Amino acid sequence: MRRILCITAFVAMCACSVKENRSGCPCELLVKPSAPLETDGRVLISVMQGGNVVKQGMLDKDDFEKGKCRLLVPRGPASVTVFTGITSMNTLQGRRLDIRYENSCDEVYSSSEEAYLQTDTCVCSVDMHKNYANLYLTVLGRPEGATMSVYGTVRGYEVSDAVPYLGAFNSAPEPRGGNLYHTRLPRQLDDGLLLYVSYGKTVMRKVPIGKLIDTSGYRFDDENLMDISLTVDLDKSYAFIEVAPWREEQYTQIEF
Repeated sequence: MRRILCITAFVAMCACSVKENRSGCPCELLVKPSAPLETDGRVLISVMQGGNVVKQGMLDKDDFEKGKCRLLVPRGPASVTVFTGITSMNTLQGRRLDIRYENSCDEVYSSSEEAYLQTDTCVCSVDMHKNYANLYLTVLGRPEGATMSVYGTVRGYEVSDAVPYLGAFNSAPEPRGGNLYHTRLPRQLDDGLLLYVSYGKTVMRKVPIGKLIDTSGYRFDDENLMDISLTVDLDKSYAFIEVAPWREEQYTQIEF
């Protein structure tokens, strides 16, 4: 987390007079992005104090970029967490940002900052980081009529600090033409991602794509997640992995 310093301003707050002791007065907190947002969708802003959510709400992208997120928050240490790019994910009891079952991760960027709210006003300028990975999946040798699903153990993110939380993840990659498919992955905590190739209710193959990605040297703990291109040959049990930015003839070949 970065630490945010407050900017003092002599603004009369509605709850206190400028002549009295203002230590018990709330702080007007402005939360804004440090740069234009990379993706569309809604913005979730959460302010935590003492382990509790004291302020939380959704804002349109345009309003957030225009500096319209102003919150009255009790003075004292706080953590400010922001998620952008929300289109289908839900909040669970205000504590978690959840990926719906059988959906891919939204194009979420996130930031978690510490703010010390000791003055009348404070500006928290957040640096957003890419918290999802596009997975471009090419599958060779898939039996006609077979379906595919990606299974994992990360279901979303904790609102308090944008850390992944454990839960069942299941996403059916969307066809992009030919043998190419696409889905979006949340940040992973292990190498347990699996590609199920099924015919009806029968699972024909389980491809350990998490282990293949890990073997390639890909890092799910990078600050900004890179996109992944994975080619799986079911007949030959070979996989080829590339990581964005794509470069010709720079890939990893792995047997599985």
